[in-house]
Amino acid sequence: MSKISTICALHGFTGGGADFSGFSRLSLPEWRWICPDLPGHGENASPSCDANAFVNTIEDQCSDINRARLDGLKILLGYSMGGRAALLHACGFKNKWDALVLISTHPGIEPENERSARREADRKLASEALKLGAGAFIQRWQEHPLIQSQKTIRPDWHTAMQATRKKHSTNGLATSLLEFGQGSTPNLWPKLKQLRLPVLLLSGSLDKTYRNYAERMQIKLPNATHQSVEGAGHMPHLEKPEVTAEILKNFVKGLE
Repeated sequence: MSKISTICALHGFTGGGADFSGFSRLSLPEWRWICPDLPGHGENASPSCDANAFVNTIEDQCSDINRARLDGLKILLGYSMGGRAALLHACGFKNKWDALVLISTHPGIEPENERSARREADRKLASEALKLGAGAFIQRWQEHPLIQSQKTIRPDWHTAMQATRKKHSTNGLATSLLEFGQGSTPNLWPKLKQLRLPVLLLSGSLDKTYRNYAERMQIKLPNATHQSVEGAGHMPHLEKPEVTAEILKNFVKGLE
């Protein structure tokens, strides 16, 4: 019997596990993809969205993998907010994954004054969400310059993404901002040197901020590769899915 390999894929803020549906079929369709809704999102609008809640969500998926007796490769993949969650889990559980894929990921804000300022900004965003309601808040959020490039995503995938976002609750999104925003999550830069598993860092060439983060991370991580996806912004796996899928396939070939 052939081994079954698994990817646990973690979405970004206002996204959902279903966002990986098309990309999973395009990139590694023979793999088992586990794509949960993270705390504060979809049906997982739990009362807590702190770091422990995210780690516990990923641990639940690990248990599912083990119960299914899947004995192939196990990769943890995260995009943006999901990338922070993936990195947090990998730093705490170094032997649970064979590799890590981080897409447009920021390991944490370093200066405390900047962390404090970001927490205040996230509090204002949470208040805005509570005032506007989930639907109106998401519409406004999608106008943020960082994710404007998502408008180039193929129409059927973009429509499916919008359907996923309609499932979110106002309280869930607000709590996610307050408890797992960048100002509240741990600064993981000092822990990168401890991660010795293979890491694929992906960023869009048009997303200069996160491309710079990836370049810095590659220097600090002992076993990392960075690929910049030409013509993509913050969400390269959906903006340029064919190119990103080929990069992921080649990374996996190296592991096998």
